[in-house]
Amino acid sequence: MEKEIQACQKKGKIVLLSLGGASGSYGLASPHDGQIWADRLWNTFGKGTSKYRPFGSASVDGFDLDIEAGSSEGYIAFISTMRAHYHQDASKRYYITGAPQCPFPDASLGSALDHAWFDYVWVQFYNNYCNLKGGQFNYDIWETWAKTKSKNKNVQLFLGIPASKSAAGSGYVPLKDLSRSIRKLKSSPYFGGVMMWDVSQAYLNKAGRAGSFAKAVYRLVKPAHELRSLKKKIKVRIS
Repeated sequence: MEKEIQACQKKGKIVLLSLGGASGSYGLASPHDGQIWADRLWNTFGKGTSKYRPFGSASVDGFDLDIEAGSSEGYIAFISTMRAHYHQDASKRYYITGAPQCPFPDASLGSALDHAWFDYVWVQFYNNYCNLKGGQFNYDIWETWAKTKSKNKNVQLFLGIPASKSAAGSGYVPLKDLSRSIRKLKSSPYFGGVMMWDVSQAYLNKAGRAGSFAKAVYRLVKPAHELRSLKKKIKVRIS
């Protein structure tokens, strides 16, 4: 993965290591656990000095917390310790992101979201009553959190959606309906874009003339002037 990570970073892509997930047994039982694991992960996958480095000389740009199980006592300390490591390396920007489920407050990350600094929050608006399809879609509640409780007053909220009908148990939205929702959300100063679970299905899911579902959503999210610029670049390359 070393060369692949570095190739993506050279193209300006942010590479994060996501922790947690919907299955398995895990958790940080205490602030001490949080400190220990922040040190270990920084040394193993960041700019640290561990002998065991699966990605070789490549270092990730940050860590994503997709916490859906176990004790949540140690995540505030984890983020605080990790950010202290970030400050030691001024060569690039590092990130902490979170992927809470849409019911508010999130059962596993709620306390950390209120008391620690997150750069991006990709809310999982699927597999729950507050998904985009139902009448209880609650982006407004998350926006209120961003305004009133987030430590980062410039935090960006992402609309987390399934990338295909089979990607999640519920919450998949056809492109036409998704387009209307994104147009509304783009007026929010906290709206950062769209997160899709997962990338493989986002490209396998075909979306007519747009090609893949991933490309179609990209066109919905990007500002019009950037799309015009992209078209010009494509024309130049083709000619």
